[in-house]
Order: sequence, then C-alpha cells, then structure tokens
Amino acid sequence: MTSTGKKEKGIDLIRQKELLPFNFEMLRKSVHILAVALSLIMLWMGKHPAMLILGLAALIALILDILRFKAPWFGSKMQNIFGALIRPEEQALPGGKVALTGATYALISAFLLILIFPVHIAAMSFALFMVGDAAAAIVGQKYGKRTWARGEKTMEGSLAFLAAALLVVLLMPGVNFWTGAAASICACLAEALPGPLNDNLQAPIIAGAVMLLLSSL
Repeated sequence: MTSTGKKEKGIDLIRQKELLPFNFEMLRKSVHILAVALSLIMLWMGKHPAMLILGLAALIALILDILRFKAPWFGSKMQNIFGALIRPEEQALPGGKVALTGATYALISAFLLILIFPVHIAAMSFALFMVGDAAAAIVGQKYGKRTWARGEKTMEGSLAFLAAALLVVLLMPGVNFWTGAAASICACLAEALPGPLNDNLQAPIIAGAVMLLLSSL
C-alpha cells in the first residue's frame, strides 16, 4: 500500500470513530423522543392511574438494572438485546455498584413528576426535557465547538435544547407560554451544568418546580 493509500485509510478510520458515537447518540435520543408518549399517557389517564402505571414501570426497570449486575446470565442477555443503547458508564461502576440506565432514570423521573406536580405540569416538564435533551445531544455531538466553563456540555447543544423545549411549550396545551419558557431556560441550565443528580431527574424536576411556582403567582 502506498503512503497516500495509508493516509486515506487512516482518515477513513478517524471518520468512522467519529461517526460511531454520533450514530449511537442518534439511536439513544430517538428513544428519548419516543418517551414523550409518557407525557401523553399522563394527560390521557389522569394523575392517579398514570402514577400507578409509571410507578410500576419504574420499579420494573429498577429491578431489571439490579439483575443486570447481580445475575451475570441475565446481564449477558440484556447486553445482547439492548447493548447498542447502553453507555459504557451504565454498564459498570467501581466496586460492583449497580449503574442505572438512562431509560430507568427517565421512568423514575416521569413517576416523580406525576407524584409531585399537577398532571399538566408533570407532562410538560417531562416532554420539554426529553425533546430538548435529544436535540442537545445530537446538535452538541455533531456541531458543538464551545463548552461551558463547568462540565462537558456544549453551548450549541444548549441552544438546541432551548429551541426544542420552547417548541414543545408552543405545541402542548396546559401551560402559559412564558411560564413554560422560563421553565425551559432553567431546565436547559440544569441539563448543561453539573449537578448533584442525574440530569434525567434534575432538569425536569427543576422545570416542574419553576412552572408550579410561576403558575401560583
């Protein structure tokens, strides 16, 4: 192989490595957008039936995550089926601790939202975060150049989050636009900057709290 051919092959390998994480993120965030159906379930079923369904779903997801680590045969099967959707940090933690997947966090988040807030606020908080987070990941991975001073999230991704979240606020009923816009900004910051909780929990709960506070004024 000529030096030119080796160089071209090297460039192709670099492009492939860059493409794989992006395709991986696209697949994960496609599932995130589908999870908006949980918001529709909240609105359709009402508070108490949705609380029961989402609580049961979150419990099952939590048990499955525990089994992934405590039962190797089960973990192997889960890896074969869902491995393409599981990040490396969701597969193992130091000391054999159980790592929850993003899907489990999302179900726990949906349950906590419907438990704490009125239905319309819970549904809006979950939907704007799920769509915004998907937009942030895809745009940030593909076009992100400038990162925030704290953390690894990009400013381009955060702008995409905010734009997508505002679109959700425009399209979904139940919450005043400016109230939803304020909640979207707070959720965007909570998603972008490091915090004590997983962003699947932290950002939508902050959005819900902002909407509840502003709605009561």
